[in-house]
Amino acid sequence: MFKAVLSDAKLWRSIVESLSTLIDQANFVVTTSALKMRAMDPIRVAMVDFELSKDAFEEYQCSAEMKMGINLEEMGKIMRRAGSGDSLELVHDEKSNKLLVRFRGKSIRTFSLSLLDLGSEDLPTPRVEFNVTAKLTTEAIGEAIKDASVVSDQVKIIVKPEALMMQASGDTGDALVEFRKGSEALLDLEVKEDSNAIYALNYLNDMMKATSISETAILQFSTNMPLRIELSISSGGRITYFLAPRREAE
Repeated sequence: MFKAVLSDAKLWRSIVESLSTLIDQANFVVTTSALKMRAMDPIRVAMVDFELSKDAFEEYQCSAEMKMGINLEEMGKIMRRAGSGDSLELVHDEKSNKLLVRFRGKSIRTFSLSLLDLGSEDLPTPRVEFNVTAKLTTEAIGEAIKDASVVSDQVKIIVKPEALMMQASGDTGDALVEFRKGSEALLDLEVKEDSNAIYALNYLNDMMKATSISETAILQFSTNMPLRIELSISSGGRITYFLAPRREAE
């Protein structure tokens, strides 16, 4: 049996929207302590790792661990029907093997979502040694990504002990955004050694659509290694993205 209740349906709506920017469907793992999901995008450039603790829910019941294959596009359509002030119930209907999505507000509205058999793939957490850890506001990162997108489809992140820079170059021009220690946007910066790497802007833009979930993000990377972005969910959980680097043209 699985049943979970959120007092604010919009939290789950924001989570679904954030996950669906990278993946179309995935197995959600229900455990006695949390709701989890880990999946890679179709071309396996990026990975998303999600966990929402049972403490984030008003009510949480799970009699045994189970997997639910969910089409995130279809779930997103349902969640867009959430009204202001609605609470949300997620219930696994064992007889039909469907997920019931129920909104409680001015009325009680119930949708049923067919679950998918997606098989099983255990994705390990990428083993990467990070030489840079930076904490920034999600708003500032989002604006920097938009600035870089004006001139290019990729951005080079450069970090030195005193600053984090995002640099983009294209046929029409260049863009440079600097976050210096002590600024309102760069809340913390730990640097073991100077580092730089290039990442695709379309992926970064999709990842930073989760700004409604968290006001801050932790970025970790090393030279020419995957980028890790963690967004904390205040009620008890997180969304973590991993993005492979691009090679610099010689």
